[in-house]
Amino acid sequence: MRYWKAAIAFAAAFLIQTSLLNLISIKGYTPNLLFCLVVVFSFLYEDELYGLIFGALFGVMYDICFSIVIGPTALALTVTAVFVLVVREYANIENIMNLWFVSIVSLFLFYLISWSLLHATGNPEGFVFVLRKLPWTGLYSVAVITGIYFILIRKKTRHLKDRYFR
Repeated sequence: MRYWKAAIAFAAAFLIQTSLLNLISIKGYTPNLLFCLVVVFSFLYEDELYGLIFGALFGVMYDICFSIVIGPTALALTVTAVFVLVVREYANIENIMNLWFVSIVSLFLFYLISWSLLHATGNPEGFVFVLRKLPWTGLYSVAVITGIYFILIRKKTRHLKDRYFR
């Protein structure tokens, strides 16, 4: 994949996240598409730092447009991308269970970092409130991550699950 294709994917996710995603919410919960792309791109493409670069860039743009403080989303997405890149070294990218484990752990990491940075700047929202929303948002996000993964894995791995191909 080229950088311009990843940039288009992140730009489309940013526009959908900020405008159309509330139309397809389930019981008021929506996935964080920028987070989903950061996890999938960091998990699949280790040499090209798509998740890290575009996660930081679009995280800043998201904070500029929709947050009181500039930086928490960008920092949380960057730390999440670094975490996924580190864990990816020990995981098989062709195994969906590895992706689900990395997705769930990075989801908690992302929301913990976002909440703590926003709480440090004076946001009165409690952590229990975030934890109450997390299972449904996480389930929806993991479903979106799985869909994106199945689309991109076919292009990343030519012979899926063929251990003899080099």
